[in-house]
Amino acid sequence: MTGVLDHKALMDEWQAGDRHAGNQLFTDLERELHLIAAAKLASESNSSLSTGDLINEAVIRLSRLKEIDLQSKAHILALASRIMRQVLIDHARRRNSAKREHAKVTLVTNIGVWDRPIELLTLDLLLDELKEMDQQRADIVEMRFFGGMSISDIAVVLDVSEATVKRRWISTRAWLHDRLKS
Repeated sequence: MTGVLDHKALMDEWQAGDRHAGNQLFTDLERELHLIAAAKLASESNSSLSTGDLINEAVIRLSRLKEIDLQSKAHILALASRIMRQVLIDHARRRNSAKREHAKVTLVTNIGVWDRPIELLTLDLLLDELKEMDQQRADIVEMRFFGGMSISDIAVVLDVSEATVKRRWISTRAWLHDRLKS
């Protein structure tokens, strides 16, 4: 089972309680999930989470989601990426609240336009601000930064053209640069 429709069917069956379907789905997606988790952890400093920990926590959180209509493998991976981002943010917040001082957790991305690390909690606040203005642009940032997704993959998930994603990414990237300077 490797087709787009097969992933959707496996996700539907898993959400309906079929553990075998869930095992098959995540076995098939294991390589991509590992790459996403490794990229997220490589870009974060001071994390005590392992790649396996991050994947396991994402799968647990995914298993709690009901009534989600995922249309493709790209949608599943985008959601897993978003959940992994939230796991890292929750982990950073717990770690920071356990300490009296604010220890910065930085995100270093392999997206060539960023010349310096970005503090993870600052980026999370900016994403919240961006979501209020334009949810789709916030989704693009999440998929690029935290999912390492290509423009073409993002276009598939958002069901828009690659040109639209490129235009929105360029303008949103400029907005982020401006907000990170202040």
